[in-house]
Amino acid sequence: MADSTRYWTTVGSAGTLSAADLAKVSLNGAVIELGTGTSVAPPPAAAAEDPSIVTRQISAVVRYNITPVDGLFATGTFAYVLQLTHRGDVGVRLIQFDHTSGNETDLIQFGNSSSPPSGYATVTSETLNATEMDFVNCAYYVEATLTASATVVGNPAAIADIKVYATNTF
Repeated sequence: MADSTRYWTTVGSAGTLSAADLAKVSLNGAVIELGTGTSVAPPPAAAAEDPSIVTRQISAVVRYNITPVDGLFATGTFAYVLQLTHRGDVGVRLIQFDHTSGNETDLIQFGNSSSPPSGYATVTSETLNATEMDFVNCAYYVEATLTASATVVGNPAAIADIKVYATNTF
């Protein structure tokens, strides 16, 4: 297998959550999803008639530690790519944590669409003119926030898989 195809990958259910967020998600094989896909309380009748009424949102934050693999290292001009297969409203950030300063820097961020997909979709974002990840002085992780109305029925926000890799192909 060529180094260029040795991506860092993970499945949605492999992430780390806070104790408070554990109760908000369910794991089904590779997938993590917000809630169980059923509503515990119907939306207020007034909300259906008046769109200015805001229904309560719930969210859960999942973090995925990135480890050094061959596909994260490139030479010359390259970009880091963050690819997410998800359903619903999911915001994602690729973050660098500097051990020396304690600073966190967003390398890539996207998501939280005003019209999220109802079925699974794969979205990709990249950062151009990237600097090679420095696993000696920094740590890297992906932070994903799943968000849905507290009254969601059917297909709640979910993550199936995540990939991070370097590419010279623009």
